[in-house]
Amino acid sequence: MEKAYRRVTRRFTALLAIASVVALLFVAAPASAATSAEQGYSTSARIEQTVDPTPGNKLPFTGLDVLAVVAVGGALLAVGLGVRKLSSSNAS
Repeated sequence: MEKAYRRVTRRFTALLAIASVVALLFVAAPASAATSAEQGYSTSARIEQTVDPTPGNKLPFTGLDVLAVVAVGGALLAVGLGVRKLSSSNAS
């Protein structure tokens, strides 16, 4: 009985693997036939660079808020240290 069960399980596993490969190939076929998005744009659409007329050594704002990054890093550090402290007190 156990031998028949193994045979059925092995056959089911093989069929499931084959069905998975066929499904992946079915999904991948349209992706390989897709064209580049760059071809959809006309050649007249160009990126223009604007230059700030005011001279100076000031760096341009890139949109990254450093204070928020430092605050999130500090919060993650505090949570990590808190978890470490709580886990070490429970272990001993």
